[in-house]
Amino acid sequence: MNKYPLLEKINSPDDLRKIPINELPEVCKEIREYIIDTLSHVGGHFSSNLGAVELTVAIHYVYNTPIDRLIWDVGHQTYPHKILTGRREKLNTVRKFGGISGFPKREESEYDLYNTGHAGTSISQLLGEAVSRDLTNQKYKCLAVIGDASIACGMALEALNHGGEIKPNCLVILNDNYMSISKNIGSISNYLNTVITSHYYSKYTKLYYEILKWLPFIGPALVSFSKKIEKSFKLFLTPGGLFEDLGFNYFGPIDGHDINKLIEILEKLKEKEGPILLHILTQKGRGYSPAESDPIKYHGVTPFQKESGKMSQDSKVGYSKIVGESLIRLTKKDSRVVAITPAMIEGSGLKAYSELYPKNTFDVGIAEQHSVTFAAGLVAGGVIPFMCIYSTFLTRAMDQMVHDVSLMNLPVRFVIDRSGIVGADGETHQGLFDLGFLCALPNMSIYVPTNAQDLINSMFFMKDYDKGPIAIRFPKGSEEADKFSLEKIEPLVFGKSRVLKKGRDLTIISVGTFLSLAQKIEEELKKSEIHSTILDLAWVRPLDLETLNTEIKLTGNFIILDESYMDSGVTGYILTKLERNLLSGYLKTYALPPEIIPHGERNEILNKYNLTPSAISKEIVTLLKPTKS
Repeated sequence: MNKYPLLEKINSPDDLRKIPINELPEVCKEIREYIIDTLSHVGGHFSSNLGAVELTVAIHYVYNTPIDRLIWDVGHQTYPHKILTGRREKLNTVRKFGGISGFPKREESEYDLYNTGHAGTSISQLLGEAVSRDLTNQKYKCLAVIGDASIACGMALEALNHGGEIKPNCLVILNDNYMSISKNIGSISNYLNTVITSHYYSKYTKLYYEILKWLPFIGPALVSFSKKIEKSFKLFLTPGGLFEDLGFNYFGPIDGHDINKLIEILEKLKEKEGPILLHILTQKGRGYSPAESDPIKYHGVTPFQKESGKMSQDSKVGYSKIVGESLIRLTKKDSRVVAITPAMIEGSGLKAYSELYPKNTFDVGIAEQHSVTFAAGLVAGGVIPFMCIYSTFLTRAMDQMVHDVSLMNLPVRFVIDRSGIVGADGETHQGLFDLGFLCALPNMSIYVPTNAQDLINSMFFMKDYDKGPIAIRFPKGSEEADKFSLEKIEPLVFGKSRVLKKGRDLTIISVGTFLSLAQKIEEELKKSEIHSTILDLAWVRPLDLETLNTEIKLTGNFIILDESYMDSGVTGYILTKLERNLLSGYLKTYALPPEIIPHGERNEILNKYNLTPSAISKEIVTLLKPTKS
């Protein structure tokens, strides 16, 4: 017996539109069950996708996608969209090397307009699409779906403000899954939405205002007064005052799991003019009780037992959690320590910290620019802020890092997680730019830990470092608990690199957790009678030129291992600082090429770009062969 009889018939939105409307609740049920079944085996974004099923079905049922332009914000709620747009059979490859992306991706489908992994972009894109349509005299519809967290992003608010000014025909759907179905979802609110979206309401209110305009003397005053009364009535019964003030015609909130109501209101809104915001309320994790009970835990899942919801556990401790545990100990000793994060409490390992020290925890929402300047203000007031942020999100706050931190030499402590290769999140989340722009910032000190203990040591060092801004960067990684200690802190020597092994033929300059790669390369090269010095750079800035120059002089040759983009890492920074007579010994930098790096496990990405001990060692032997002979 086919478990998904309706879903098997749907390979495109055209197929969906052939299904009778009374069967759509069953379509939604099958999509939800398909997501649960598939992700229980492969993992991926979970609770947000379960909450967006009815909305996705309604949109594709009502709108003529892909001719009508559908834009998703962030995109981690697009698995139902992928299922309906011909990628159902590939869902079991989601976020896997060579498989489909966990986010919208233009290269995958004509239904994915933008590659979207960062929040707050959709309304700006929507306005661009709508204005382009009007300038080229076309007739398609434009709509965007944005979540309640993303719409508070500064970029989204800027776009709303602009949209209310230029007033193109477009629809913003606010998918609000933070609150439960509120009391506004009742007979009065539903009746009001039914009235104000109706054809008759639009027709006769327009006629009413036209008549008032022609009344001598008092006409314009009556128009203004009537519009205020209409707006006040709507605002009294609905929470859309902000959007009305920004120039968007607000409708809602409505139940985002009532497929019939969604279709009804979308059909009506298709015919209305001007910028519109539709507010729907959904439940993250809808239809799977463990995810309904703890949607944050089930936001992203590893393979799990479908019956119990129990996820597979890694015995190792993640670097993010180590950061959180370090901050707990630092705050226990000094109450001036605080943690700041832009909407990444769980991802940055701060959940336990926030529960122990709620007054010292500042989740500023998706507001990276504000978070950095806020941290600078805290420093000026005598607080010790640790700015905990993913590498890929820090790029959004470049101006603030320059203008509000570096130029004033304020000692903000930047804890930059997910640097280097990030794995399943892929191209929009690869942390491959940070060393490039950090090295360019005045007054910025940069330390790159090599392992968990090194990360802990650097956290404790940063706490007492007050001579200027300082950053540490580390990849998404983990280690066994017996490999590190939060109690035995080893002091760092400011600006000092570490020579871990001495050789006569080659200096391997390693940055961060590429140290393990360096050690394996050294072992491989020994088989070819090439003996290497391993230099753990540790401090990128200030650069330990004394040690670098000394060790390169002894071997005559050197390579650099850097988990960054080739053109945005440490190579240029190092080469411009070394003694000029040593530059002839520079063989190569092993880093990521300046191209889009796909999603996949870290080892899979390293293999793809020949960043493996065997591949690198083989090339070095070739490069050094003339010298050795």
